[in-house]
Amino acid sequence: LVTLCQSDTPPGIRPYIFKLFIFLLDQVKYGLLCETACHLPISRLTLVCSINKASPSESQEIEFLTLLTKKVVKYPHLVQVFIPSKGSNLKSNMSSRSSKTGSQINLAQIESLALNVKQALDTMESGHYLSTALLNYIDSSDYCVACTALQNIIKLAGIKSDESAECIVYESSFISVIDARLVFLFKSIPSDIDQNRMEELEVNWVNAHKLYSPEYGQDGFHGRTDLICFLSFLDFVDNLVTRAHPVIGEEVSRSIARTLVSLIADFLFSSDHQKQMVLRGLSYLGVIWNHIKSTVFRDQFVLALFDCSEAEPSSSSVSDVTSSPFEKILKLWPGSDNEIKLESMRIVDAMLCSPHQLFIEYLIGRYIEDRGYYNQTLTESEANSWSDVEDERSRSKEEERSRSKSKEPQEQTEAKKDTKEANNSKEELISKTFAPSNIHRVVNQWLYLVDDQLRLDEFRGSGYDVYIKDASRQVEAVLEKCDQFSWDKEVSSQGHQQLNRPTSCSEDNSSYDSRCESELGQAFFPGPLLAKLFHELEHMLDQDYELNLQLTSIFSTLAQLPHAYIHEYILNPTLSLHPSAQSLYSILRKLVEDATVKCAGIHHFPKKLQQARRALLHDGGNTSNSASGSNTTTSEAAAAATEANLLRAIVVIDEFCKELAAIALVKYHLYSGVKE
Repeated sequence: LVTLCQSDTPPGIRPYIFKLFIFLLDQVKYGLLCETACHLPISRLTLVCSINKASPSESQEIEFLTLLTKKVVKYPHLVQVFIPSKGSNLKSNMSSRSSKTGSQINLAQIESLALNVKQALDTMESGHYLSTALLNYIDSSDYCVACTALQNIIKLAGIKSDESAECIVYESSFISVIDARLVFLFKSIPSDIDQNRMEELEVNWVNAHKLYSPEYGQDGFHGRTDLICFLSFLDFVDNLVTRAHPVIGEEVSRSIARTLVSLIADFLFSSDHQKQMVLRGLSYLGVIWNHIKSTVFRDQFVLALFDCSEAEPSSSSVSDVTSSPFEKILKLWPGSDNEIKLESMRIVDAMLCSPHQLFIEYLIGRYIEDRGYYNQTLTESEANSWSDVEDERSRSKEEERSRSKSKEPQEQTEAKKDTKEANNSKEELISKTFAPSNIHRVVNQWLYLVDDQLRLDEFRGSGYDVYIKDASRQVEAVLEKCDQFSWDKEVSSQGHQQLNRPTSCSEDNSSYDSRCESELGQAFFPGPLLAKLFHELEHMLDQDYELNLQLTSIFSTLAQLPHAYIHEYILNPTLSLHPSAQSLYSILRKLVEDATVKCAGIHHFPKKLQQARRALLHDGGNTSNSASGSNTTTSEAAAAATEANLLRAIVVIDEFCKELAAIALVKYHLYSGVKE
């Protein structure tokens, strides 16, 4: 029967033979696959499904493969049937059985008709027959057939068999076929797609067909269908990595992650540096990050983003060759178009809003977890760090507890033990770093950072209660996203000393080598991201309103993270800094001082500041210049624009400080066990 199916003799018999096999495998209670006389022809029939695409019997073939997958998932030991043993020659073994009715059926003639199938099987390299057959249908024009094949691939990859997983990964074309399909779908997206609308889509591969319906297609855009196809397959890969055997998940995610980063890099770092290509590449980075949800897949994507081993040899600059793709993105900021800078900041902010532990560790954590920003030379009485203050408070409480515990009777001790076990869940969120005793001082330093002469009495402290409500909702959402992260809740007084931290790819100066040796008098380096952010922050008084707003949004996102060292470095205005280090608070304080000097020369400053504040906070951020009349000269217009940027920056700094104070207070309530 298999030989007849291979040669399709007589013509049109193939779907009927598949139906017969489906009936027998489904209805016969005895395990036919365990019999040698059965599983050899069935394995050959499985290989037949791997040869032709879009065959007339496609629906019967996928039904046959689905039934085999179902049986293999139910009885994992049957997977051995579809793994070729060493020395076997299944592909060329067409039929060794002779027919007693040779005068009626000439098997030799039928086998000669199936010669082309035999040759195709001989040239096929497959270490796992069933997975190879299923991969043949992932690009089927029949949507139902393709989805069924993808579902079976996920089930087959999830079988807990090391031998099966290794055969799929190392002895078949499993990864290369998936990789090639993803690249094909990516390159099918038109080059003139509207990148501003790409992130509107959030595609689930199971329900992707709903996005093609008229109710969803009314608000479509050019290239939407092709983008949905790509994102749908990417979501399938993400589900595959999540549910597959660890060996398959690791290898698939590593290969696909490198491919995705390479595809994005072609847009971001092209030789001609076209603005639209760079913007499209940044949009691809954002939308791909949002569709990668598996921890293993994100780990590999982060490693590919920060990997400098595959640098382009054609790069003219040595620093470009030794820079990771993500560091090259940060290098787009200085001297680039404002739109590119703003978009790259927005993408970084979006990636931080969907936090991943390894991404944040590579981006910031590995640079600051040694507490190189802290002045270790100060005496204990001079130190103002939250952790040091809380350590003293903790030591005093421990001493009191030990003295009182020695006087307690045994019954009282047992009662306290039961109470402690009952409150274990509450103590998990208690942290001295996030909930310091001097919280009022911390909040007040943020609230009163802006001088009185830069504030208006009618707006003093206004909106702070709104920021507290927003911060409470946002911080709780971030805590939920970071619930599985293995971050310390306390800052160690000495930091993590030489904690196997990976070295940076680009070493433009000695600060990269000396960033963890600040206690020896060398410079502290906060990492490429914070260094860029601090540099942009220093020019806040001269920058556009949109750029300043995006800049403060990134710092706000960082401040909400439950990372003890980021929290201390970003949100602690009382921290004693190392002489070579600068913090968010120190830079903002310097900006306020500069703004105070500049505003002294502005005529009718209070009135103009009031107008700017109301325009930004009440008119939806309308930033049009009122001084650009027809009779205004170029110098006057430039002066008016500079003045407008200064006034808006003052408003942004004032509101930003309120937001930081609200975040610090909300974190205090969440980690102290004290209800608001």
